[in-house]
Amino acid sequence: MSITLDLKKALPHDEIAEKALLGAMLLDNRYINQVFSELSSEDFFRDTHNLIASAVLHLTDSNSTADIITVASYLEKNKELKFVGGHAFITSLVDDIPENLDIKEYIKIVKDRSMLRKIIITSMGIIQKGVEPSADTVSLLNEIQEDIIKISEDRIKKGFYATADLIPEAMELIENIQQGGESQGLKTGFYELDDITSGFQNGDLIVVAARPSMGKTALALNIAVHMAIKEEKSVAFYSIEMSRLQVLMRMMAIHAKVSMSSIRTGKPHLTNKEWHDLELASAELQKAKLFIDDSASLSIVEMKARARKLKAERKLDIVFVDYLQLIKVTGENLRRNDNRAQEVTIITAALKELAKELQIPVVAMAQLNRSPETRGSKREKGPRYQLSDLKESGSIEQDADVVIFIHRDDQFDKDSERKGEADLIIAKQRNGPTGKIVLAFLDKFTKFANMEFRERE
Repeated sequence: MSITLDLKKALPHDEIAEKALLGAMLLDNRYINQVFSELSSEDFFRDTHNLIASAVLHLTDSNSTADIITVASYLEKNKELKFVGGHAFITSLVDDIPENLDIKEYIKIVKDRSMLRKIIITSMGIIQKGVEPSADTVSLLNEIQEDIIKISEDRIKKGFYATADLIPEAMELIENIQQGGESQGLKTGFYELDDITSGFQNGDLIVVAARPSMGKTALALNIAVHMAIKEEKSVAFYSIEMSRLQVLMRMMAIHAKVSMSSIRTGKPHLTNKEWHDLELASAELQKAKLFIDDSASLSIVEMKARARKLKAERKLDIVFVDYLQLIKVTGENLRRNDNRAQEVTIITAALKELAKELQIPVVAMAQLNRSPETRGSKREKGPRYQLSDLKESGSIEQDADVVIFIHRDDQFDKDSERKGEADLIIAKQRNGPTGKIVLAFLDKFTKFANMEFRERE
């Protein structure tokens, strides 16, 4: 938004601290990296200071010395020297350096004032939008939260970590894994999948992709129910396609091993045993920390905001999103000329950011395009699926840490000898091997299971 001259003068700043930092960098270039590892030229309030800081940074990036002569020369070439006050002002920066120079304290002062200015300007922008007749309350609330979080993240920006500080943490993690004989990832309940992935890892974006009717939602629900009940984890499930009751009834059918068709239509009626199993499953689901959001027109900003809120209020161990291509991009993130592929790029980047920010796995379902159906004939050997089959964006395969394809042969070939089997193809794993595992698929219950379960049944 535009800032009036009177307001600009009133915005928080510390001219002495800014001058001291500029003078110190001009006098001793060793201070430059220290300053710009925590500040940017935009953090300097005065336009003159901003220009000089930019000149110092440009000269340093060009492997040139930044002193009163080279900075003045650079500004003169850009016709900015007169604006900043000429040679006299640049020289005065070095002459007026305080005797007891405290670079760290001056950096902190300049950064704090910059943060305050950003908060004020952001707040004024929201006020300006809020008084417009077309103002949308939900959009404004989401925008406020996103803007404040961005400012906060900028304040606590972290750089390098010394290995000396990281080694104890790494050794403790390795020791815990060795003592427990298993990884620290969240268990899916599918033994071979857990073996190959070491469980779903905090900070990872996991994409489960398939053509329609292959069982994306069913797999997500299976894993969500297992984690909530067996692993006692706090699970969030965003269902953009199905209502919360539909999601819950499918979870009940999966956990009770009761026909989904009987639950939904009453044909055939449930037996006394099935009613008993359903009541037991319902009691366990009622005690579980499982949260369903079925907002139909969910934006990525709203999704992130609700996940943060749930994490703060009720703890949160994992998020499921069904499914990725149905999420909307709104507000400041949406540009007029963006096509859907560009929007999906924004969405996948935001989901990865959410996983890293909350330090939880985010599992997103995704549609595949039709390419797999044109490959993989009976005579053709080799994979049916490729990462490029992910619909609408190559950014999905780029941002995802793990990509899992679901293939059920009996969906392509009704006479298949592999009826009731499903392949999970781990096509990408950033920190582990790729491969394929076979699960049982019990269509009646929309349930995936380890193969030995089917053999027992």
